[in-house]
Amino acid sequence: MMKPRPGRLALAVPLALAAMLVLAAMPVVAAPAPAVRGGGVVGGPLGVTSQLGFNASRDGGSFLCVMAGRSGGFPFGAWDKILQMQVQGRVTPGTLEIDGSWSRFEGIAKIHVVGVAGGEVVTATLHDIRFVSTQGAGGAGVAWHLLEVPDLGLSFGPELMLTGQIRLRP
Repeated sequence: MMKPRPGRLALAVPLALAAMLVLAAMPVVAAPAPAVRGGGVVGGPLGVTSQLGFNASRDGGSFLCVMAGRSGGFPFGAWDKILQMQVQGRVTPGTLEIDGSWSRFEGIAKIHVVGVAGGEVVTATLHDIRFVSTQGAGGAGVAWHLLEVPDLGLSFGPELMLTGQIRLRP
């Protein structure tokens, strides 16, 4: 039977300690944070559509929805027809909720509207308007989106995505 050499044992202990220190100093890889992202074309009443794109996590995110051609599609103050409405905003950190195959987040937006009132084309830009986005995951024909603008009493949807995709990462 061989006797261990003192040099090997004396070297093994410091090497083991060094390995443990290196492992302890390595960063722990965390699971990806919950998030939702998506985009595409959303259907609407009478064949009108909206283009949508968003990215949200617990840290915030961005949102853009452009609704074009909704002439008379919804009431908006004294305007007779809405020709275009753009909702562009930042997602408020901490508002993302994910539950199964749907998610919801809130934010503050700038809303730009082009419409007709009294026979004249009128534009307006509204700042610091609260919005709520709720969506279901999936691809075209499965995913859906609902946009609410509580400050203005407006709600669009829920409507199916005609193209594109919405992905949730719980």
